[in-house]
Amino acid sequence: MKAIRFMAPETIEVSDIPMPVCKDDEVIAKIAYAGFCATDIELLTGEMVHIKNGNTTYPLVPGHEWAGTIVAVGSKVRDLKVGDQITSDVSLGCGECDYCREGRYNLCPNREVVGSYRNRQGAFAEYIAVPQRHVYKVPENLSLEEAALAEPAGTAEYAVRRARIPAGAQVLVIGDGPIGQLAAQLANIEGARRVIMAGSWDEKLAIAKECGVSDVINYHREDVAERAKELTEGEGPLIIIETSGNKTALNQAIKALKPGGRIVMVSWYNGDEVAAMLNATIAKDAELIGTLASPNTFNTVLGYMAEGKLNVRPLITHVKPLEELEDVVKMVRAKKEMRIKILLKP
Repeated sequence: MKAIRFMAPETIEVSDIPMPVCKDDEVIAKIAYAGFCATDIELLTGEMVHIKNGNTTYPLVPGHEWAGTIVAVGSKVRDLKVGDQITSDVSLGCGECDYCREGRYNLCPNREVVGSYRNRQGAFAEYIAVPQRHVYKVPENLSLEEAALAEPAGTAEYAVRRARIPAGAQVLVIGDGPIGQLAAQLANIEGARRVIMAGSWDEKLAIAKECGVSDVINYHREDVAERAKELTEGEGPLIIIETSGNKTALNQAIKALKPGGRIVMVSWYNGDEVAAMLNATIAKDAELIGTLASPNTFNTVLGYMAEGKLNVRPLITHVKPLEELEDVVKMVRAKKEMRIKILLKP
């Protein structure tokens, strides 16, 4: 089958590789759409933490956001059949350790991660194999294009769950990319009174407002912490979800936060150390919460999409052939064209 492989830092190859083998407890799916993510850029540059610590090596097939159709099932697979439209978790646990038994398979010490960790083959290919315990059926009234956003939506949903948003709370989301956009919508679903988004693109912020965000802040023109306090009657948001992975944004969040509030961090931060304002965090009796991946969220977000509560269609700004990945990377790096989610089609 055809697949995209990263052969070395900054080296992309369209390769012919063997079809995945269908194990007894796995299914093989033909990929319809695969989402492009900032993590894929980090894998390409070699800056991704898994590359640096040696848990992922070149060559690798990247891509971890996808939806497709089952073409083969293993002998032990139940409740799934050829022709079913599916997607899957990105973190694949062993199913046997204490973490997996507790449902925290994102922390499984034996886990693989689709498209990266321990070189589990990713979705930038024609076919993919996944264990049945990590597979989710796509609702009949949901398109495969929309279902391909289940993984970023699940990541956003997990962050919102960890935030424990009280009914009527005021929430700030930092970052106007896919995770930020989805987290903002999900915070509204959770019962927030006001959701504010801080970002850098007026076009993206306009889409966020169309999808239910109350107020927006363009950090090129306004101080995020000061403006967030103004919009929350001087109190500051009780909940802040930081999705940008920007060190400056983290400290802006700490400045803006209402005392007693919570900051949830979703993205990776470049570098081993981040100079965070820990004394201010302590003085506010605040919680700083890290999140990893998207465990136990897919059925929830797929249901929200099918019910029309979570609107992912406006976030799909580009659909490109998989073979044009190099052009997509150039576009992303140029930062001249507005984009939120790029889908690649094998």
